[in-house]
Amino acid sequence: MCNSLRDDYGFTDKTLLGAWRSSKTIPKEGKLSDGTYFNFHGAGVYFQFENGEIDVDFGPNGRCDGFDFGRLKHFLLSTKQSAYKNLTYEENLATQFERLINSGFIFKPEWIPSPHLYYLNK
Repeated sequence: MCNSLRDDYGFTDKTLLGAWRSSKTIPKEGKLSDGTYFNFHGAGVYFQFENGEIDVDFGPNGRCDGFDFGRLKHFLLSTKQSAYKNLTYEENLATQFERLINSGFIFKPEWIPSPHLYYLNK
């Protein structure tokens, strides 16, 4: 989603949050060419698209994949794909979240200013 935001506004710098906050190169909210709605907030951006919605925070070096358990849960429950509807129980979601951590797929580096966020292990 963040790459689409960069592409649509012709912004090649990694720091989307900086582009919105300082130069206003990117508006606070709007629609991307594919119809995805976006809205910058605090240290992140919210996206609403045809099959669901996702809210991410920015991390160092232009990262756009900071999330926590609540954001992941909201994303899964907002997704209109039936495969995720079986994961609606809080206990099962928490178990799956722990699996992502234990497998190393996600990690929690405790980066300031949002030490509670997890990131994809790229």
